[in-house]
Amino acid sequence: MKKWGLERQTLAMVLIPTLIFVLLLEGYFVYTRIGDLDRGLGERAKLIARQLASASEYAVFSGNRSLLQQQVDLALAQPDVGAVAVLDATGAVLSRAGDPQDSTEWLVSPAARASPLWDNGKRLVLSQPIVATQIALDEDLGSASKPLGEVVLSISKSRLNSEKTEMVFFNVLFALLTIALALAISLRVSRRITEPVMGMRGAVRRIGEGHLDTRIGETHVQELDDLAQGINDMTLQLQQQRDTLQQRIEEATVELRAKKEEAEQANFDKTRFLAAASHDLRQPMHAMGLFIGELYNRIDTPEQRKIIAKVEESVEAMSSLLDSLLDISKLDAGVVVPQVQAVDVAALLHRLAGEFSSLAAKKSITLRVHALPAFVMSDPILLERSIVNLLGNAIRYVPPHGAVLLACRRRGGALRIEVRDNGPGIPQAEHRNVFREFVQLSNTARDRSKGLGLGLAIVERLSRLLQHPLELRSAPQRGSTFAISVPCISDAERRPSSVLASPAGQRAGEFSGLRVLVVEDDALVREGASGLLSAWGCQVVQAGNLAEVRQLCDEGGSQFDLVICDYRLPDGNGLELTECISHRCIDKPAFILVSGDTSPALLQEMVAQGHHLLHKPVRPAKLRSMMAYVLKRQE
Repeated sequence: MKKWGLERQTLAMVLIPTLIFVLLLEGYFVYTRIGDLDRGLGERAKLIARQLASASEYAVFSGNRSLLQQQVDLALAQPDVGAVAVLDATGAVLSRAGDPQDSTEWLVSPAARASPLWDNGKRLVLSQPIVATQIALDEDLGSASKPLGEVVLSISKSRLNSEKTEMVFFNVLFALLTIALALAISLRVSRRITEPVMGMRGAVRRIGEGHLDTRIGETHVQELDDLAQGINDMTLQLQQQRDTLQQRIEEATVELRAKKEEAEQANFDKTRFLAAASHDLRQPMHAMGLFIGELYNRIDTPEQRKIIAKVEESVEAMSSLLDSLLDISKLDAGVVVPQVQAVDVAALLHRLAGEFSSLAAKKSITLRVHALPAFVMSDPILLERSIVNLLGNAIRYVPPHGAVLLACRRRGGALRIEVRDNGPGIPQAEHRNVFREFVQLSNTARDRSKGLGLGLAIVERLSRLLQHPLELRSAPQRGSTFAISVPCISDAERRPSSVLASPAGQRAGEFSGLRVLVVEDDALVREGASGLLSAWGCQVVQAGNLAEVRQLCDEGGSQFDLVICDYRLPDGNGLELTECISHRCIDKPAFILVSGDTSPALLQEMVAQGHHLLHKPVRPAKLRSMMAYVLKRQE
């Protein structure tokens, strides 16, 4: 239901009672006046009829028709009288005057003769008996009471109806003038109230938009002046608090910038450490292995050799654990930069099958390979590492005399690389858990011969880094299938110069010129995200709420390639923003929503709407990967 404004409500409050009063008063006046006019005409008709009856008594009695005609003519001369007739006691016409058609109608009309007063809307017909006022001595009382005749009078109501119409017209005109005068007065009175209120509303709106130097002047209404003074005092306090808050923000910004520089330096040191750890930490491990080999050659007793073999196994386990942990740290830190190029999948799979053939033979496992002659775009080292981990896991967990298949097949524009086994399988409830660090479903005793539980975690991170979808199909006692989908390339794209950078790992020029809208109500978060995106080469536009986004759209600045928006905004949410921009943009941009809410309801809503959601805090690597993913899907 639409709400009325203050001015309309004030007008309605004044006009509705006035209109009701005027209509009731005018209706009552018209009704009573019309009744008076009708009664006046009837009384005048009765008076004329009585006078004519009295004057015609002797003429009727004596049969003097000439005198009777004179009396009838005198009655006809009265205003509005249309016809007059004098009848004898038998109903015969003794004399009449006026319109013959008029008199004939009521003379022959049974309705007119049955009632002493008859009204058909156009004329009023009245019948008056002629009674003898003097009684002869020789007549009996019964015969004296009989009328000598009757007078029939017809009076036209045309003039009366004209007076009624004129009276109604002037009463309606008076009512309209009264209502118009009431409207003018109420408009003037309401505007004396509404105009200051509207001015105060505009001032409050400007204050809400941040113009805290706005002040409200006098309104010449005591109550409104008090309200305006209170708003002015509040605005002054807000202005002082804003100045204080801005000063604190500037101080916090300086402090934050210093901490940011420290964090960036620490991150640089961490990156440098990770880069050096692969060499520096492996050197002593390698030296230890050499020393153990030398010591093994100098020991002769079987017991001592057995101890040295155990030490060597421990060193190998420590080295494998160190390599896996370093790989996990590098992937999480985003310092691994893929070098994407054309990869011969058939050659890669045959080479890996040859390397794992001896290990499979030791466990009496049948290892088969089915490779198609195809080329894909990927980082050959990282792709090989993913396949090695999957193949090693399959051989490690398949029981003796089992089978492992390394194969690939085309699926649309991608090549699906699969590692299949007929091992114990993985329950559906554990499909996600197997990609977590140190999770081994069938190794609760932590047997080192079955690995460390980091292989699948590394594969999952590498697949996200390379943007190669990873899929798992498995069921208990029915084996497992791990599949990685890699984009295929044609023969023309195998040139060495056509090297594509992975969207998740490229560091320079990946998002150059990308138009990005960042919507975040927290100024520090908004500035931080904008700075990061600008460093990646993006053209960033900022907005703090839904209203600012609408203003950008109305000003024609709504053409974006990507929108990164906080889900909860002061005046709405991210879904409302996506609808707003989608309706106003010629080319619909890609959307990434960010939220600290991890409730299942929100996730289901995002999936239903087809949007992508990141949970706070978001690492730059995660954001970068998601940006590349949604932009690729948008294309």
